[in-house]
Amino acid sequence: MKKELEIANELETLIRSGKLPPEAKIPSEYELAEQYGINRKTANKAVAKLEERGLIYRTRGRGGSKVVPHLPFRGVIAYRLKLISAGVFCAQILQGAQQAASSRNYAIQYYEYELPDREHWKKIENSGISGALYSISAPPPEDFPFPSINVLHDFGENFVMSDDYSGGRQAAELFLSNGHVNIAAVSNNQGQSLNSRLSGFMDALREAGIRTPEKRLIMIPSWEINPRALWEEIRKMTPSVTGIFCFSDAIALQLILHLGSIGVKIPQDFSVCGFGNMRTVNNIFPITTVEQFPENLGYTACTRLIEQIENRTRETIRICSPVELINPRATVGPARQAGQVRTSRRNQSGS
Repeated sequence: MKKELEIANELETLIRSGKLPPEAKIPSEYELAEQYGINRKTANKAVAKLEERGLIYRTRGRGGSKVVPHLPFRGVIAYRLKLISAGVFCAQILQGAQQAASSRNYAIQYYEYELPDREHWKKIENSGISGALYSISAPPPEDFPFPSINVLHDFGENFVMSDDYSGGRQAAELFLSNGHVNIAAVSNNQGQSLNSRLSGFMDALREAGIRTPEKRLIMIPSWEINPRALWEEIRKMTPSVTGIFCFSDAIALQLILHLGSIGVKIPQDFSVCGFGNMRTVNNIFPITTVEQFPENLGYTACTRLIEQIENRTRETIRICSPVELINPRATVGPARQAGQVRTSRRNQSGS
């Protein structure tokens, strides 16, 4: 490395760390030449590098060169995700990533999901970024020149995800501890009918001696949740179902509201567990659910990405973050002995 670059980098470190704070005067070219044992021409080139990076400005007269009042961003991190269509959960992940980026003086550039994938990643690649995060998205192509991390799912070279398998097991164990043996599960994730959270749920039931629990998995369209039709599917099951594990809080809430409208009391008559701890849902109706801590996922992923950017390493990052079952008594209670659900006579048919 050329001497002027080495000196410029050392001074940048002092500026970024706050040891040379905003408006502080940096050593003069004479002082730099003496300190590093170089000539004034090399010292002048080092100062010029700092000016090119937007870290200092030169004053007239004897003021010398000073650190700028507001430091420029160290880099820009792209985040590709379905924020508009995916809603609050992805917004929470983005918020965590933004906090991590701000703490290290990086900017986040959000990219709403576009197709086709490769062309979109090419646009992102050419937008002046330093690295990329992505959620609910195809990973960048193999020739993508920047480090990248998948936030939420375990595909791609690097990922930070929640331990959904453990969350599914915790939900099953809660049902079992309340005497439920006739339990169903419902999912609108058409592409992964037995993904990790459902697999954890089913495995816990099998270990408890419940045979072929996957036969009680109900799939519904991903674009529409019809709680009345879902309830009819549940009522058709024999023996009667006393509780249901929902792939998401959105499904759980709509089912709970429908059951309330036909006189089914939750959890006295029927138990429901969601997944995700969506704040918009729990503000309406507190439910038993699994907290995934999305802000922490975003913060962790962004922090590790910045480390890769600054250390210029491609160390594999694969983090599975713990989850926690919360509000265990809100919508999950003891199973009814007869396994039957009472409804008001007026609403027994759901009409």
